[in-house]
Amino acid sequence: MPDANRYMPAATGTRWPSGFTQTYAAGLNYQCSKLFFGSPDYPTNDFLIPFVGFGCTEGNLAPQETILPNGDILIDEVFFIHPNGTEYPVLFGGNAATTVTLSTGIVYGQVTLSSDLPAWSVFGIRTVWHGTVGQTYIGGYRCQRHRGEKYWAATDLASIRALALANGASTPDRDTFYNTVGNASNSQPLAYGPALVLAKGWDGRPVPMILADSLVERQEIAASATDRRVMGTTLRWLDERDPIWGSYIPLVMGVPGSKSKQELATSATKRWAFIDAVKTTYNGGKDIWTCVLDQSGRNDNNATAATWVGDKFGLVDRVKTRYGAGIHVIGMTLWPTMTSTDNARTAAAYTVSTLWNGVSGTLKAVNDLITASSRYAQVMDVFPAFVTDADPTKAPASDLFPLGNVIGHPGNQDGVTTWDTMKLPSATPVGAVVTFEYQPGLWTTRTLIDRADNGDGTADYKVAEVFATDVQDNATLLGKAMNLDSGTGTTTHVHPLLHTVLRTFSRMPQSWKSKLYPS
Repeated sequence: MPDANRYMPAATGTRWPSGFTQTYAAGLNYQCSKLFFGSPDYPTNDFLIPFVGFGCTEGNLAPQETILPNGDILIDEVFFIHPNGTEYPVLFGGNAATTVTLSTGIVYGQVTLSSDLPAWSVFGIRTVWHGTVGQTYIGGYRCQRHRGEKYWAATDLASIRALALANGASTPDRDTFYNTVGNASNSQPLAYGPALVLAKGWDGRPVPMILADSLVERQEIAASATDRRVMGTTLRWLDERDPIWGSYIPLVMGVPGSKSKQELATSATKRWAFIDAVKTTYNGGKDIWTCVLDQSGRNDNNATAATWVGDKFGLVDRVKTRYGAGIHVIGMTLWPTMTSTDNARTAAAYTVSTLWNGVSGTLKAVNDLITASSRYAQVMDVFPAFVTDADPTKAPASDLFPLGNVIGHPGNQDGVTTWDTMKLPSATPVGAVVTFEYQPGLWTTRTLIDRADNGDGTADYKVAEVFATDVQDNATLLGKAMNLDSGTGTTTHVHPLLHTVLRTFSRMPQSWKSKLYPS
């Protein structure tokens, strides 16, 4: 039932801090992030905006909450940016500034707008924080240039305020390796910001808590986000403004690399204690979610199907123990992983091991157990939406996404001078990775991070990878389907890229949203 006084998730694109710590450099220890989020499809007015002092690991130990700053995070001020440009101060117990204690700290900012934020708005949160030079901090957000997001750093509060007022480009030190995920030295810097944005005004639509890993979002990074900061197949599906079923803002509990057996277990309880504290302190005993969507399990893979699925089911059991056996849980089947001898360019070059074979192998047994489990009130069988009709053991390859040809050639074709712009058909989406036949029989890839339309069916695209590749005229162009997974070798493909994300999302019926409602 609707409850206008119950705080519920009210922002698309929020993220738990995770990945790695960063060090405050001299002259750059005052920092400011300007981030934009999408609001629910109902009006909101009273916002609760928490910040935390811990981060999760990504990869093998995820989601253990052991990536910690070595000093408190000192928040100087936070502002809520209305779509009309008005900025409202977010206060912490009536104060503009607060301290987020390292490891254990959680602070709650609050702001009430002078009138309702309209449904389906895009609003901003500007956060200013600082620390001591040489100390570390943890962030969660990679700024998205095409959405006007910014990340500034300066030597003092007055200087950082001046940068925010001018609203110029991000500070160069905080704007490197755009749209790239790596470690502290080779990844787009992580900006600090709210762990969640909650608001009153809930109209009763489902709010799924997603037990998640990287396949919820990490297949996208920054440049491909929607206007509402939405990335990934499942989140795009939830945010679709369907005329019958509407759109839903979830509570995403996982991070890239999360394993079911490590979630809500040793060193992975702080996020859960936090959402339960909101329930107790602000919601009168009511949760900030209404159902559970279990996407987890990919990283628990095991040669024995019972062991593999047992880890996934174990997490569901722990959630039910915590919140009650009667909670509404929806299962999701899992996707395959492939290896390829041509960087996933053609389906013929894919190999699917017995472990990942969803038609006759271990993955098939796992998915059968998921669909049959009484732990789930409903199941979303996303496996067929992901794989190809021609060979349902495999994901799409790039040859499923022909985009035409590179227009002319980028660079000056000397193989020495680097280039960072290429002319392509203007229908090619920003944020996509494309592959093209730069010389007969030879293929390479580029990531498209910005574009300038030429008005003639072509656009000039800025690319992330700056090399001197000698490209033949009018090279065949494909949308790259799958990413190489750096953690498992040079031929393994785990994460779908944008074209496969959009294809999969489009094949997930919006009517599945009915499964989020208890029967």
